[in-house]
Amino acid sequence: MKKIFIMNLGTTSFKFKCYLFSDEKQDVIASGEIESVGAEKSFYELQLGDEKKKSGSLHIANHAEGFSFCVKALQENGLLHNLDDLDAVGYKAVHGGNLSGTRLVDDELLKEMERITPLAPAHNPIYLTAMKDIRERFPSLTQVARFETSFHATIPDCRTTYGVPYQWREDWGIRKYGFHGSSHEYIAGKMKELCPDANRVISCHLGGSSSICAIQDGKSIATTMGATPQSGLFNNNRVGDFEIFCLPMLLEHYDGSLDQVLKVLSSESGLLGLSGVSNDLRLVMKSMDEGNAHARLAVETFVDNIVGYIGMYTAFLGGLDALVFTGGIGLHSDRIRQMVCSRLGYMGLELDAEKNVVANLDRISTERSSVKVYRIKTDEEIVVARNVYAML
Repeated sequence: MKKIFIMNLGTTSFKFKCYLFSDEKQDVIASGEIESVGAEKSFYELQLGDEKKKSGSLHIANHAEGFSFCVKALQENGLLHNLDDLDAVGYKAVHGGNLSGTRLVDDELLKEMERITPLAPAHNPIYLTAMKDIRERFPSLTQVARFETSFHATIPDCRTTYGVPYQWREDWGIRKYGFHGSSHEYIAGKMKELCPDANRVISCHLGGSSSICAIQDGKSIATTMGATPQSGLFNNNRVGDFEIFCLPMLLEHYDGSLDQVLKVLSSESGLLGLSGVSNDLRLVMKSMDEGNAHARLAVETFVDNIVGYIGMYTAFLGGLDALVFTGGIGLHSDRIRQMVCSRLGYMGLELDAEKNVVANLDRISTERSSVKVYRIKTDEEIVVARNVYAML
């Protein structure tokens, strides 16, 4: 049996699951989340074993301190004797540039993550700091990164190549990588269980950050995000696909500040920027129902993006056997699922209106639907843990 501690890090958040792992079983022995990392007060909720829950607040200065705090809580509750009990810590890391798959955190990996950081400025610095701090505090601890780009390594070159000088790809790695790999990989595996004959699957990970993936015979063949997690689908506060030749006009408006333009595109756009209401789809839809025309346009644009990519990916797949919704919006918004599926009737897809609003059902299409529609809760951490275990 192996004990593997998996971390999922955000700018000010720390999420983890600790697994007891073997070939036969994978049990979560503890899990938790810390919010407002770096603030004066950080709030935590821990699930320690099957029964004990612990919550409260204290100052957690950084993610390495968050790791130390959670490990101490596991020790105090008898789930770890000491740090040597952990066989590895694994990261749901975002961008590894030329490095993909599951890899030991070593000097080569840290160097490549630093090099590619301009393409993932909101994500890589967080992971780099945590990896370095934890390596300094616990030098004997095995650290492993599973990159979000990994599942998309099977996408053909014609779909990862931009129409730019080829040397840009060779010298600087300017190409499409794709992200949300752990989520789409989980959906690919789950669909093999639920519907083994569905060889052509489209996975819609819809949430604060959204992407779509075309999956053929369990492998990614196309995805919406590109060189960075900023591109592709319309997002909660990120622009998604955008015409870069608008930049000169925007730079003139923002007094030549590229940083300011990028800030607006990456954090003040998407649902938030278009609706003027919120980056939370629920609040945008509430405003839409109250008659806000901008909110309506934001929702309709979001749905239209999804429908357009589904059409493109159906062409890439040569047809469609199953459509899957996951992520916070994909799982919980029956209205978005209905709005998307209502425009796919030309495929022979038919959503079951009653099943669509029942919370605990996986399949939500009618029996006669030519395309099966599923709603599945993703589990990114178990995908990372399985890959770390396989490497160990």
